[in-house]
This record gives sequence, C-alpha cells and structure tokens, in this order.
Amino acid sequence: MRELNNVVGIVTGASRGVGAHIAAELAGAGVQLALVARSEEGLRATAEKIGRLGPEPLVVPADVSDEGAQRRIVETVRRELGPAGILVNNAGIEHITRFQDASVESIRQVLLVNLFGAEAMTRLVLPDMLEAGRGHVVNIGSVGGRTAYPYATINSSAKHGLVGFTWSLREELRGTGVGVSAVYPTLISDVGISAGWQAGRRPPLLGRVGPDEVARAVLKCIREDKVEITVAPVMEKVADVVSALSPRLTAWIARNGGIYKYLRGVADAQTRSQQHSEPA
Repeated sequence: MRELNNVVGIVTGASRGVGAHIAAELAGAGVQLALVARSEEGLRATAEKIGRLGPEPLVVPADVSDEGAQRRIVETVRRELGPAGILVNNAGIEHITRFQDASVESIRQVLLVNLFGAEAMTRLVLPDMLEAGRGHVVNIGSVGGRTAYPYATINSSAKHGLVGFTWSLREELRGTGVGVSAVYPTLISDVGISAGWQAGRRPPLLGRVGPDEVARAVLKCIREDKVEITVAPVMEKVADVVSALSPRLTAWIARNGGIYKYLRGVADAQTRSQQHSEPA
C-alpha cells in the first residue's frame, strides 16, 4: 500500500461538488494538494475546509479546457510545491438534453473539459512522474461511460472516451511505476447536477451514492493501484458487468425499468427551464 504523506497532488474541479470531497480525502492522507477550478472563491472555500486535515493547499484558479491554463497549472504547482505525483482529473460539466437540441458549443465545451482537459493535463504531468518512476492518475468517469445513457449523450461520449484513455494509457505505462485508474460513480447525492433534477419519481434501478464514497474510491485506486472502481448500489454494479457482456440486455432492462423515461423527463424539464430563462 502506497504511502502518500507529502506527495504533491493536483485535483481539478475542486471548487465544489465531489471534487471538494476528493480533496478532503487526499488531504487526510497527507497529500500536499493543489486545488484547480475556474472559481477562485469556491477553491478558497474548499481550501479553508481541508486546511485542518493536512498541509495547506495551493489554490490555482484556471480553466482546464484552455491549453495555456493547463501549462500554467503544472508550472505553478512544480514551482510552488514540486512535481506532481498524483493527478485527479475530476473537472467536468454536464449537459442533459435531447441530442438534436444540443448546440455545437455545448458539445465542444463538454468534450473539451471532460475529455480533452483530462488527457492534456495528464500529458503535462507525465514527464515528471516517469522521471521519478512513480505517480498516479485517476480519471473520474461515470457509469454513463460504460453503458447507454440517452439524453446525456454528450456526457456519455466523453466519459466513454475516458474509459478507453484510462485502459490504454495504463497498459502503455505498465512497468514504469506510474499507475492510471478510473472511478465510475452513478448519480451522486447532495452535490452535482443530478441533485437538482426535477422529473418526478426516480426509478428504483437508478441509484445514488454519497460523494464521500467516490472520494474513498479515489484514494483506494491510488493506494492499491486499482485499474477501476464502480461506485454504485449493488444492482447497478451487476448491470455494469452485464453491460460488458450484453449491452442490448442492459439497455432492455433500463428501458423497461423506467430509467430512459426518467432521463427523458429530466432533459425536457431542463429544456423548458432554459426556454423560460431566455429573454423574449
């Protein structure tokens, strides 16, 4: 089991949501953190909360979808704390809609933040990790990246990309001392976009997990070099396995279990909300 005391770690998307919980979990393990997100105010709130748990974190306001900002993040961390030994690619945005209603800009932004940002940030920290002969990258994916998730098609495509990125890079780096992992949570309660969904009663097959469960999975991946962990209720974990064997069966269960109908309701509710908020 890897000792993490004073290892330098970068957590993106750390200003709120599950990112703040991941940061707190790593701080408690002794990681010297750099917190990254667009909101400086949110980052400072996270830093204040976790400062009691471990070393005082470094706050780096930046947009991980911007190439110049990516370089600035890594250079700032290297200068202020030292080379990163941990990277958690948690930054993400979501867009729930019928695909034909999605704008090109929303497609671009989801892919830039959720997939391009993760790959580009990883590329920038890898040279230091490889030189040190140790390090770990954790990509925060989704169960929606392992199976069909209609009406979250843009998000799902980006998360599917993270699955391929994680497995391919892990094999490429085998034997170097640098590990690559992915954590796949289902809907997260209390934080994140799904906490505010309003589409009627959520179907029993569509479970939720707490953000602390996701944070503990991230730490477990780093300490034990797990390739992936699905964070979900038992039935969804079973569905995750079944999906790999028979995507059609999994889709049939989801359709008949009301999951797709529920997601369609979420998409339509968000479209109506957006229309009402736009100026006439």
